[in-house]
Amino acid sequence: MSAQPVEPAGQKVTYQRLAEFVEVIEAQVENRGDVVRADITNQEITVHMMSPSKPHGKIVARIIFQILSQDPDAVTLAETRVDHPELGLCRTADLLVMTKEADEQETADFAAFAPDVSVVIEVVSPSDPGRDYVAKLRDYPRMGIPVYVIVDPRDGTITVHSGPDTAAGEPRYADAPRHYKFGDTVQMGAWSVDTAEFPRYRS
Repeated sequence: MSAQPVEPAGQKVTYQRLAEFVEVIEAQVENRGDVVRADITNQEITVHMMSPSKPHGKIVARIIFQILSQDPDAVTLAETRVDHPELGLCRTADLLVMTKEADEQETADFAAFAPDVSVVIEVVSPSDPGRDYVAKLRDYPRMGIPVYVIVDPRDGTITVHSGPDTAAGEPRYADAPRHYKFGDTVQMGAWSVDTAEFPRYRS
């Protein structure tokens, strides 16, 4: 299953220039020994430091393991850009999942093309939860991502958003969010994930 764009095309030329700047920024910072990720939205670049915690890394690893155990042909990509050039949007996903067929259609290395992505999973950072709950919840339906999963180790909850559409006048997830707690088995697109061993952040 792959997403379809749900918004008219934007300025592709401007986006391509911004994409070039993103690669330069990330490379220069990496040469200094730090790691950042740069997102593109509304013709602006937003840069944020990357310092994933142990719980964050364990959750991503456990999701990848379970998805690949069910479907060895699934393509799981951690800390990977997902973009929609015609809409001028690029976000870095903690984890995205694609089918093998969709991955084989990819022609660019810069980012995974949003209409080819099946699921995006974000693990909430205690220092910047708004990026996942506000900014990405706004942009992922704009990009046509069919399933967006927010895993929050602060309170041990998972929220699954689905059904991007424009019926309300602006892109949003039309389906009622599905709420879970750590310990539940959660359907993430075509894949089922047992969250019993997901760690929580220590207070």
